[in-house]
Amino acid sequence: MKLFDKYFQPYAEYCLRTTFSEDELKEALAKECPATSDILSWQAFKAAMGLSKTIVFSCNPDDPLHLHPIKAYRNTSRGDIFIRCKKASDEETILHISIAQSGKYKYLLYGICIFALFWGIGASFVIWWGIFLSVIFIGLVFIILESCHAMAMDEVPQIRQDFEYMLRMLERKDR
Repeated sequence: MKLFDKYFQPYAEYCLRTTFSEDELKEALAKECPATSDILSWQAFKAAMGLSKTIVFSCNPDDPLHLHPIKAYRNTSRGDIFIRCKKASDEETILHISIAQSGKYKYLLYGICIFALFWGIGASFVIWWGIFLSVIFIGLVFIILESCHAMAMDEVPQIRQDFEYMLRMLERKDR
């Protein structure tokens, strides 16, 4: 079933060149970005409260090439940054960057719709118009999903700009 696949496609894919090797980039990102579990870091707190002008990126210490943007409000459709490295020369690495939703909520959406459908069928045995409530509920799920997707698409240019700025600052620190 490809009902929700359109909402889980990458928002943007592009390439950047950097002077970091893959290992150096992992190390720099692990130092710069607060850990995903370290929600109480001052940087992450300021970004979550809307006090930061730029997006702050957090990462899992086990996978520093998967960055989670932290911004003033929570949007489950917000794109994460997935980085793949390819060595171009001794001094340069090409970063293949994909900004996409992580996909962990995809099956939850299927579960919600199936539950609403079964609930509507069950309710229709008691009250005949109960099936319409499940159809309305499924429609609301799609309206909310579409609005979250649109907001996430609007954030992509800022995520891209702030990531590139952070990468260039890390390169300057490294020199």
